[in-house]
Amino acid sequence: MKLSNATIVGLFLVVSTKETLAFAPSAIPAVSRTTSLPLFANADDDSNTSNSKSMMECLPKINSNSAASFLMASFLAVSTVATTTTAIPAFIEPAQAAAVKTVETPKIVSSEEKDLKKSKSSLNVSKETLKAYQKLSSDAKSADKKALSALETATDNASTAKKAYVAVSDKLSAAKSQKMPQSAVKELSATAANLKLVSKEKDTIFNNASKTASKTAKEVKVAEKGIKESQKVIKKAEKNVKKAEKSFNGYTKAVKKQVKKQEQKVKALESQASKLKSMKEKETKELSSKQKAVESEVKNLKNLNLKKL
Repeated sequence: MKLSNATIVGLFLVVSTKETLAFAPSAIPAVSRTTSLPLFANADDDSNTSNSKSMMECLPKINSNSAASFLMASFLAVSTVATTTTAIPAFIEPAQAAAVKTVETPKIVSSEEKDLKKSKSSLNVSKETLKAYQKLSSDAKSADKKALSALETATDNASTAKKAYVAVSDKLSAAKSQKMPQSAVKELSATAANLKLVSKEKDTIFNNASKTASKTAKEVKVAEKGIKESQKVIKKAEKNVKKAEKSFNGYTKAVKKQVKKQEQKVKALESQASKLKSMKEKETKELSSKQKAVESEVKNLKNLNLKKL
């Protein structure tokens, strides 16, 4: 289909333009624009005088001098026909590539809201600290209770061991002063020595129990102090929260009031715009009606002028 179109274009260039003769042999005579080009040898006035000629005789014969021009023009037409492809404009992209990423607008946080969040966070931290001290106090009291019980037992044991040692020691002293037999003195001396060791061990246990009880008692005091301080901090934090909430509520009310005021302004502007639009439409209708009346009057006047003529 492209070759036939190219050939037609070549024929059109040969017939309609003088410049295409530059490609023909020099023997072809120059032809003016007002005369037809003698491409066909039998295409004259005599060829049209008789309708009884055969189809072969009526068919035109290509002049050999014009054949070169015809061939060259056809070749140029074919060579100049390029296979064109529809170029996609750069600004047109597939829907998949044209997906627009939505960017979320960062939320504006007021200083009042920041203070409220900070106050609540401090209050939560204080409550957690109080819970930690309460657990510490509970553990310390439990340990102190055990330590006191151990100290009480160690005290009794140490006292009993000391009494037993003192009693045997007194007997030993009496035996020595009374010059009792050496066997009895020796026996009392051994008993006194054993009881002395037992008493010393019991004293060591008592001392350790006393230190432990003292330590647990201090831990209880520290925990109780921490609880009291935490409670004070919590009360202060609660006051700060209430203050921040009051400030934030006031800010929220002011913002809502401002928003309501702006919404009223928007509604007023919308109402004004609606009125202006209605007035504009009314004016447009009136102007259109006047235009039609004027056009009708002009038409009538023209008709009157024509009747007079």
